[in-house]
Amino acid sequence: MKLIQSIFAVGLLTISLSCDTDTTQNATVSEKAATPSTMAVTPKRFLFDATKAETAGNADWVLDADTSPQRLPTPLQSTITATTPETYWRGGLSAWGIALVKLGHTVETLPSGTAITYGGTGAQDLKNYDVFVVDEPNVRFTAAEKTALINFVKNGGGLFMIADHTVSDRNNDGWDSPAIWNDLMSTNTVKANPFGITYTLNNFSETTSNRLTATTNTILNGTQGVVTQLKYSAGASMTINTTANTTAQGLIWRSTSTKGTSNIMVATATYGTGRVVAIGDSSPADDGTGASGDTLYPGWTELASHSRLHMNASLWLAKL
Repeated sequence: MKLIQSIFAVGLLTISLSCDTDTTQNATVSEKAATPSTMAVTPKRFLFDATKAETAGNADWVLDADTSPQRLPTPLQSTITATTPETYWRGGLSAWGIALVKLGHTVETLPSGTAITYGGTGAQDLKNYDVFVVDEPNVRFTAAEKTALINFVKNGGGLFMIADHTVSDRNNDGWDSPAIWNDLMSTNTVKANPFGITYTLNNFSETTSNRLTATTNTILNGTQGVVTQLKYSAGASMTINTTANTTAQGLIWRSTSTKGTSNIMVATATYGTGRVVAIGDSSPADDGTGASGDTLYPGWTELASHSRLHMNASLWLAKL
């Protein structure tokens, strides 16, 4: 996990979320606190990947680090209440997972050593979930896994793709997350660039409020609050290709960029009946907890917009 130059702990996420502490606003977007959220009428199932070396090096991109991330985080999510702190689980994504549970959804981990499948008979086959979150994969997807991921989205699933900056190979196997995501999209047997999104192999840090001006976008203006800013602490941008996928869209751009097809920091697309969200930095989801000895930083609370972005995106992927 990367050093974040300015850490402003603003408290733990609750169902209602905190008042916004972002200091810069897009001129067309009003700053507001999120309104209280009711429990989900239709609970959704979220699966977080731990099969692609997401805990290599200082990384802790899992719900609950434990000794080896297991399917169900402990203590069990049935014991979580509205006042449970994110430290209840000790993973870099525990705040995200606990926030989803507080809304009535269920979360699980796909443990290391388990293959990513779709359309099979396994208990953790992707057909049994609504959204699959893969935060900074450090091992390439196999050919079969690529087919599973793309068909999962094609048939209605939601995929949250999180990368990091170029040359961020934590397990030293010659592959880092932006290259791995590009490999999924460029080299598969289903469709070339199915989502119309490509990660740029670059590395930059900045805070931007250069977002899509439309107030109807539910990721930027959702039930969990308005997203006004995004901070990259060493991340990679993206480009979109609307010829490959006419729905590919940028939501947040680099601070000095035009709102075009490049320099994108958050992108979305639909494919078949499913949905994809892509971001080029793992820091905004990092809640600062994880395995003992790792260097951890609370990006989740550094800007109030970070939790809002990931939560609104999660609900959009789940078609809520």
